[in-house]
Amino acid sequence: MTAVLVSHPHVAAFSVGLARSLAAENKLAAYYTGIAVVENTPAGRAAGWLAARKPVLNNRILQGIPSKRLRGLSAVEALTRMAGRALKGRTPSVSPYDLLFDGHDLAVSLAPWPTETGSIYAYEDGSLLTFRKAARLGLERVWDLPLPHYRTIEKVLDEEARRWPDAPIGPLHREPDWKQRRKDAELGLATKVSVASAFTRQSLDRLNVRAPVVVAPYGFPVDEFPARAQRPSGPFRVLAVGSHDLRKGTPYLLEAWRRAEIPDAELHLVGPLKLAKKFLDRYAGQFHHRPHVPKRALGEQYAAADVLAFPTLGDGFGLVMQEAMCCGTPVVTTPCGGGPECITHGVDGWLVPPRDVDALVEHLRDCAANRDRTYAIGQAARARAERSTWRDAGAVAVRALGF
Repeated sequence: MTAVLVSHPHVAAFSVGLARSLAAENKLAAYYTGIAVVENTPAGRAAGWLAARKPVLNNRILQGIPSKRLRGLSAVEALTRMAGRALKGRTPSVSPYDLLFDGHDLAVSLAPWPTETGSIYAYEDGSLLTFRKAARLGLERVWDLPLPHYRTIEKVLDEEARRWPDAPIGPLHREPDWKQRRKDAELGLATKVSVASAFTRQSLDRLNVRAPVVVAPYGFPVDEFPARAQRPSGPFRVLAVGSHDLRKGTPYLLEAWRRAEIPDAELHLVGPLKLAKKFLDRYAGQFHHRPHVPKRALGEQYAAADVLAFPTLGDGFGLVMQEAMCCGTPVVTTPCGGGPECITHGVDGWLVPPRDVDALVEHLRDCAANRDRTYAIGQAARARAERSTWRDAGAVAVRALGF
């Protein structure tokens, strides 16, 4: 029986869930990743002791993956991260992220693969050399595209810069030529493409991609974000989490909040604010901003909010939506980033057209005027999360991808 080799440089949740589900069906050849240990092993127990002092390490302690199937390339991740920090800012066209993925791809391509390997599952920016080896061996090559195709993202940024000319900070982001060539080559080698949302699939439609594209939505992290026990008290609060920029639709949220004029209400932005001061000055005093909140403290932020606003214009799958829904905080979002895959409009959240300020105003006002109903929608969101955990999503992906 052939099996699947899963490759990701830093134990992303979807790769872990997929590897775990494959292992449960005895279909996992190996899981190549970065720093990782298996629970209930000597290394796992040592990592658990350290995680009590540094909780972020909990993400690197894996359950449900046999030790003999885990290939933790710890030295590769550590060295590429150190090199990335040392070179940060010195090589503008090569980021620390690029070094991490390139180094991992090289290491996996040079490693001896289990003889039962029949398919390779690897990620954008970290699969070129791995796929070339797999092609020589005649193996299936599944390419995970976590964000919309880079040409779609560029198009979104260009359109938004025309709509909000005073909002960008400096030149718009463009992938360097070498990276575009790498992405194109990876896609060209893929025999199948895995995406998390219909929006990402649509970003490939105009490219005439020959390989079939499969939508496999992400799961909900219910263990990390427990449900809140009661409705938020105090002023009506809207929360937005993540980078706040053109692609995330932040200008539309700020404009909608200004027009909504909800009495005694608060808008809280958590995460980097990547918009020009000249643009933000027109909304001065209308929102609260915290540049960073540790992930372990995000649950408190979600629980204190009546609604999470996520008016994205181009995401692969907005994980903040699921985190909020796990806490029982309902989400108002667009169809441009996984919303339709995890929200039924009016049942456990709301979907509004992209760039529609009036629709945002209407929903924010309605949520504020009917806070008990808003809370009930949030409870339905938590119930939906419990029906589709990461473990469930992994099993769905195994079936959808034909493994």
